[in-house]
Amino acid sequence: MKALTLLAALTLLGGSYKLLRDYYLRPAALPQPWRVEVLEEKYQPTLIIDLNRAPADSLELVPGIGPVLSQRIIDYRQEHGSFIAVDSLVNVSGIGKSKLDQIRPHLRIGRL
Repeated sequence: MKALTLLAALTLLGGSYKLLRDYYLRPAALPQPWRVEVLEEKYQPTLIIDLNRAPADSLELVPGIGPVLSQRIIDYRQEHGSFIAVDSLVNVSGIGKSKLDQIRPHLRIGRL
């Protein structure tokens, strides 16, 4: 009987330790590939997207980027690696200087 009680106590202690360890040592959640910020000069919320982390559906949230263009951006990123600057989007087919000027306020490189 003592052995059974000791075994039950050790099992309970081990389970509690694992639960606490997993809770306190779990990895931090990754930040979203986008955020919304309010620009003071416009007083309107503006969507900001990390160009190197955003999936195609997040890129489509940017005014001026549709499903085809967002897929081209993803394909270019997969083929050539991460973007170094937002200006390097002009290398993507379908993005010229005027389109880049339109979407630039919504795009960032790196952590948001």
